[in-house]
Amino acid sequence: MTAIKAHFDGKTIVPDEPVDLPRDTPLYVFVESKRPMTGKDLLESGLIGLWKDRPDIGDSLKYARKLRQQAETRRRD
Repeated sequence: MTAIKAHFDGKTIVPDEPVDLPRDTPLYVFVESKRPMTGKDLLESGLIGLWKDRPDIGDSLKYARKLRQQAETRRRD
């Protein structure tokens, strides 16, 4: 995943620096807010269920455990 700093000009999301992406690349835009996210905000954000149609995940709990285990044991050279 790549993070891109940007701002909203009232009509369009505008990158704050040059972005090297092909035209019409599909993106997910996550808005960082100054206030804590509420449960309602989270439900409405689109994050919940984001990967529901990914066939490579299967059991989400097992997949999350696997990712945590990989993160905990990866080398940090």
